[in-house]
Amino acid sequence: MRKMTKVLKQNAKKIAAILICSLMISATSCGSGIEYVDETGYSSSTTEDGGSDNGSGSSSSNITYTGDVEYADSDNEEFQKFMKDYFVESVTEDTLTYNYEVKDGSKYGIESPAATLGDASMDKAALDKQKKAIQDRYDKLMTFKDVKLTEDETFTYECLKSDLEIAIKAFDNIYLYEPFSPMRGLQANIPTNFTDYRFDDKSDVEDYITMLGQMRQYFKGSIDFEYEKSKAGYFMADSVADKVIEQCDEFTAEKENNFMIEVFDDRVEKLDFLSKEEKEDFKKRDKEVILNSVIPAFEDLKKCMTELKGTGKNSMGVCNYEGGKEHYTNYIFPSFSDSAKTPDEEIEIMENRKQNLVTEMSLIYSTNPDAYKAYVENSDKLLEKYDKMTASEVIDYLIKNCMDDYPELDNIKYTANYLDKHMEKIMDSVLAYYMAPAIDDPDHNLIYVNGAHPNGMWTTLAHEGCPGHMFQNAYFMSTNPNLVRSIQGNIGYKEGWAVYTSYRSLEKCDFDGSEYASEFAKLTKINEDLGYLLYGRIDLGVNYEGWTKEDVVDYLSSSGYGTEFADEIITSVIGDPGAYLSYTTGYYELEELRTLAEDELGLKFDPKEFHKVILTAGPCSFKNLRTKVEKYIYENK
Repeated sequence: MRKMTKVLKQNAKKIAAILICSLMISATSCGSGIEYVDETGYSSSTTEDGGSDNGSGSSSSNITYTGDVEYADSDNEEFQKFMKDYFVESVTEDTLTYNYEVKDGSKYGIESPAATLGDASMDKAALDKQKKAIQDRYDKLMTFKDVKLTEDETFTYECLKSDLEIAIKAFDNIYLYEPFSPMRGLQANIPTNFTDYRFDDKSDVEDYITMLGQMRQYFKGSIDFEYEKSKAGYFMADSVADKVIEQCDEFTAEKENNFMIEVFDDRVEKLDFLSKEEKEDFKKRDKEVILNSVIPAFEDLKKCMTELKGTGKNSMGVCNYEGGKEHYTNYIFPSFSDSAKTPDEEIEIMENRKQNLVTEMSLIYSTNPDAYKAYVENSDKLLEKYDKMTASEVIDYLIKNCMDDYPELDNIKYTANYLDKHMEKIMDSVLAYYMAPAIDDPDHNLIYVNGAHPNGMWTTLAHEGCPGHMFQNAYFMSTNPNLVRSIQGNIGYKEGWAVYTSYRSLEKCDFDGSEYASEFAKLTKINEDLGYLLYGRIDLGVNYEGWTKEDVVDYLSSSGYGTEFADEIITSVIGDPGAYLSYTTGYYELEELRTLAEDELGLKFDPKEFHKVILTAGPCSFKNLRTKVEKYIYENK
């Protein structure tokens, strides 16, 4: 499940006030090429239309693929068994995961697990057990290090190796793990975890009720961990605790009329496999567990946050904790970005990118000031006709008009819904989200839109739908990947693709037939790109470099932005360190691979074939993805 957040998109648009930065534009020489260094580190020359003048391609010295790797001709049975076991163990750890990943486990020889939320214990014994399980899995994987595998098995081996090596780093300083972070925490995800739970038969409804009854005990494991963290000096900053308390208050505001009760009642009424008596019984039981287990869990969490607020030793970034900078470098940064770069390298990339974006903007201003002025005066209205469409209408329009550069795929079946009115406030920070279907139920793609925030639907639904998350998932699953590949997270790859494609979709928008459509597309992209970059750079500054609030204010001010959002941004990046890197670094890595392919192939570059390589590879680290791109370049030179 991926969520387009309001704080990331709407505030980014307010903060990235590029339209008033005329002081940065005034020095531009009209009509001249401007030398700059892009995020790949290579010097390029911009032309008057803002494109890269790369000629027929750069030196092949950037490519290490030689085509001389030998693979096995047939699958390795032992490795196939390892992957199958990996998959089964992963999807049966808890019933929520099983429900989302698999519809009919019998197809894969899996028995449906007993209804459970899983083990949320965070004591030393439980943590040691979790760490050992990951280490054992890694050790087993490494027994295949020198075994000759098929090409697909070899790539899967490398993907799993990368992911497990990062996962084990989480335990280097477990006190830096935060189970109740504002964006990713338990309390933040309960609404979608349960309101989107799939009901295929009566047993699913029974399991749902059973798991809700486990909620209070499930929260307790992590609440106890918060008290332990506090004693060790690792409790969260007060501003983050306030945010969690606010979330708890929102959830418990209406007890008897809690939105989860109402949503459940509506859903149960539509289940044709239940009798009228069974429906009434389930409604009664659901209300009881919400009132006696779920709401008390949130009340327990609020009590914990209230009692521990003020005990934190650090009000800023994770690097200020003992071992924090190393944890950010070795675990947080790579796990959210999927990049093999270092944080220092990424900082340099972001600084260069910011200047490049200003350069692009200045070229538009200098070459077509009328278009620039029209954008300044009408930026909030340029895409408003799509905001007035239903979500399905926008998605269908994007599918029809923006998919020429992507490989063909049979009609994607999906449902686009709007959040329940009660959930709009609970999930106020979410603009929309995509929920992938179970691996054996590909026709049930779901996209939810928060109707309280109707603006910006073009890029939001391009990001969540097509050619973004929904298309990426649907295409990859159409390649019939190994089951274990279907459950890989790799959020940097996924969000990088969604951002990349949402920007590319703007090139297909005619902006109501405007003569400035091309310029409007570029400026809209620059505006959003600068907003994402802002959050990513401050995340690195606060959590890796140790920026203070004064440093954040200085960065905003010196970059030409308003400073009124400084506190909100700081709370976001210290509450969920690394989260914004999925959108920024993930996108930059994907653009870097495209630049590499364009430079190497020149006129032979085909965007549809390039995208096919990315999509067929599926979620993975960008280091592994590059091997696929290099092979594509080698074979098409």
